[in-house]
Amino acid sequence: MKLSTQLLAAPLLTAGVVLGIGQLNTWWTTREALGAQQVVRDGFEQFRALSTLQQQLGQTHAGVYRSVALIGSLDDARIKGVRAGLAREVAGMKQAVGALGALGANGQAGAGFAALADKYLAQADMAIDMSSVDPNTGIAALRSADDSYAALGQALAAMVAQLDAQSGSATAAANASVQRISLLLGLLGLLAAGAAVGLSWLTQRRLVADLQRAVAVTGAVAAGDLRPQVHSDRRDEVGELLRALGTMAGQLGRSLATVADSAGAIRHASAEI
Repeated sequence: MKLSTQLLAAPLLTAGVVLGIGQLNTWWTTREALGAQQVVRDGFEQFRALSTLQQQLGQTHAGVYRSVALIGSLDDARIKGVRAGLAREVAGMKQAVGALGALGANGQAGAGFAALADKYLAQADMAIDMSSVDPNTGIAALRSADDSYAALGQALAAMVAQLDAQSGSATAAANASVQRISLLLGLLGLLAAGAAVGLSWLTQRRLVADLQRAVAVTGAVAAGDLRPQVHSDRRDEVGELLRALGTMAGQLGRSLATVADSAGAIRHASAEI
């Protein structure tokens, strides 16, 4: 591996990890935000449906009072139509609450609302029926229907409160999840940075040690010591430098030996002459 690649490895590793962590954090945050938005959107739809039900319940109860008050001006067919309409309205409210339960509202609250709605229908229908015989008796019978009407209103209010609590819990859970993943990714980033620093330190330490060897060999050769044996298993420019220095020292040693041999031969020849 080339020295330039080794020196770039740690920064590239750090950059890659930081980029990956940033992308993962963005993806996770977006995922949790979309989930929270969906919960809020569903909660808003349920709030709106419950608000509509509250208005419808009030209109239905007001219609019962109006029918009892005007019962004397209604014939049997109109009274029968009023009672049938009341049954349809109550059934529609029960169906709407049941749909809210399917969307995540409290199933027990929905079942309780259905039971109260059946009780209210029976009491209101009885009040209309009795008022057709005696208006005063019908008005008195409406007191029981009033109690059931109040209980229905409280049931709807409880469902609204529960939806509000669920929305708050979902939002808090999403925020907590984002905080946890952000903390985890931050720790991973710190670990990656530590690994990069450690890798850089090891690379630098080995590089400095080998350069010091090269300086020592150069100094020894300059001082006339051609004995240093230099070996290196590095596959980069520093390794090539060390091996070249070793080769140079060996070649210089052989050259000097050759020169010494030649000088000796010349002295020997001169002595014979």
